Amino acid sequence: DMFVMDDGWFGERDSDHAGLGDWYVNAKKFPNGLKPLIDRVKELGMDFGIWIEPEMVNPES
Repeated sequence: DMFVMDDGWFGERDSDHAGLGDWYVNAKKFPNGLKPLIDRVKELGMDFGIWIEPEMVNPES
């Protein structure tokens, strides 16, 4: 099984006009980064996947 983190984990991804292409963790949403979530997913016996969409990078990113 795999847990996949979908859109919205990175950058200032609060609109459709910015954020795509800013592949850094949004500290407001994940103040401790993704590691605690990844560790928990692995404890549950799943692999961790993460969503990116490089062909849709926003001009304001």
